[in-house]
Amino acid sequence: MTLERCYRRCPHCKTHSFPVEVTLGLTTRYTTALTQFATRCCGLWSYELAAENLAELARVHLSHTTIGKIANATAEKIATTMDDNPAFRETFQKAKGRSEFYMDGTFVPILNADGTREWREMKVAALVKRLLGMSALPEEWGTRKLPKPSVVYAFASIASKEEFQELCQQERRRLGVGNVSSALGDGAKWIRNIIREVFGKTDECLDIFHALEHVSDCGKVLYGEGETFTSWLDKMRLVLLSEGVAGMDRELQSLEEELKGKSNKLKRESVGALRKYLHSHAERLNYCERLAEGRVIGNGLIEGACVRTWWVVG
Repeated sequence: MTLERCYRRCPHCKTHSFPVEVTLGLTTRYTTALTQFATRCCGLWSYELAAENLAELARVHLSHTTIGKIANATAEKIATTMDDNPAFRETFQKAKGRSEFYMDGTFVPILNADGTREWREMKVAALVKRLLGMSALPEEWGTRKLPKPSVVYAFASIASKEEFQELCQQERRRLGVGNVSSALGDGAKWIRNIIREVFGKTDECLDIFHALEHVSDCGKVLYGEGETFTSWLDKMRLVLLSEGVAGMDRELQSLEEELKGKSNKLKRESVGALRKYLHSHAERLNYCERLAEGRVIGNGLIEGACVRTWWVVG
């Protein structure tokens, strides 16, 4: 069915209106339902894909530019609502579980006002509450089932480190969070600094996948890619999860002894670089204790948020 609306135009102020909208009390161009549908679509996809899916699912045809304008207007409305709405704090405070903090950054393509394009870093963070899971052994780390978060409060901004640190302080105060039981990240210095400035000394954890990525890179230099490498990586993974920096230091020091006097300088440097990296995160490698307590050891939650943010913005 095709519906046509006859608009009236004011010759003085040059505006258009549809009389029925005034009668129904519609003060904005788009209804609340359409606004919710459009913003939900652009929260899942880029503006162009959101426009295509909106047309396919609801037979509502809006340009991707219009979708973007609706999203921006809705974001401003949400920000205003958050400033004077105690429900956010109440919801977070009532949620069950321990408080966790995650933070990371991702680069997104930006279209400037002058039409130029550039890549800029968008910093993303999340305050989470989660119940403890079942105790697990190091060898069970990949198969254990963790409880889903009872509440997630995420925020992001294209800002400097100092600006984002102040944003973290602002959101922490908004939710009434004094400290967190866990702070997880990929080990970047700027993330560590913000965590300490905002929450003070807390139980930090280096994302296990980032730690294993460094171990794997070293193994490829030592053994290439094959059964020997796979066997070594399996062994070192269990050592890292079971003994942390102490166990890894023992194994890597033994490797360095074996490589003494050999001509392959690159292998010795790779082992030395891995030891240095792990020592710089010595206090963040308490995986065995965290597994035993049923706590998280990976920051997949924020990694997923970064991927989603890149996809939507891109």
